[in-house]
Amino acid sequence: MQRNLRLYPWYVGLFHAYFWLPIYFLFFNSKLDLSDVLYLESIYFFSVVILEVPSGWFSDTFGRKHTLVTAAIFLCIAYALFLIADSFEFFAVAQVFLAGGIAFNSGTDTSLLLETTQALNEEEIYAAEEAKATKFNFLGTASAGLLGGIAAIPNFRGAYVLSFVGAIVLLWISLRFTEPSQRKKEDR
Repeated sequence: MQRNLRLYPWYVGLFHAYFWLPIYFLFFNSKLDLSDVLYLESIYFFSVVILEVPSGWFSDTFGRKHTLVTAAIFLCIAYALFLIADSFEFFAVAQVFLAGGIAFNSGTDTSLLLETTQALNEEEIYAAEEAKATKFNFLGTASAGLLGGIAAIPNFRGAYVLSFVGAIVLLWISLRFTEPSQRKKEDR
């Protein structure tokens, strides 16, 4: 359980390291018409909305760790697809996987932290641990914006290469988490 506390801020920081954020619109628009780019955004937002409830059910049913692993896998697939995308259809499928990664992480990460502190009988540290993770979130987002922009100078896909590498590391981190609810059951 202590490992969860050590890994959690890194997970949050890396999850929010959207290297693609400063360039995605330019990248999409370099490959597609403006109307298709806007349609891709609607596909993303529609997919997030549709996947929010099933991802919460998945998290409650199969556990926080499995849900975060699934989120990381979805992100790996999304970024791999963005790297090879050359048509609207490829971009659309990548957007759905990106939405899946975002939706499956949503709320599950903080639930993992809360349940970890509960399993350790240290619920009073939850706020401090979440604050530390928020700091990593902001640092990850800021650093990724800068690095993603630099990586995209020679080619827009450079930002997606960084995102793909980040998603692989995110998968590795999420595989190292311990499921708190299973631990609580074992303690009974």
